[in-house]
Amino acid sequence: MSDKTTPEFEVRLLNAMRKTLISVAKDTMTKPGLRHPLTENTQKMITDCLNLVISRQTEIEKQSGTHTKMKPVYTDEQTVQSFSIDDLKKTLN
Repeated sequence: MSDKTTPEFEVRLLNAMRKTLISVAKDTMTKPGLRHPLTENTQKMITDCLNLVISRQTEIEKQSGTHTKMKPVYTDEQTVQSFSIDDLKKTLN
């Protein structure tokens, strides 16, 4: 099996693509009210590519059993923790 067909190569490739696309988005970010240097079509293509990369990364993680279903938490976002009543009763006893 050559280097270019191993899962590790694909993971590295997807990570590099994701990081590059995110960097392009960050580097071209403009202040509100200013014209964005990229066309709306190009912005949509970047978003579509990111969605494809992330979907494939998730698929690889699920196949390898390393998918955690974790999502980013933003500092201005309220988080809600849920727990069962039984767990609460165990803690109180």
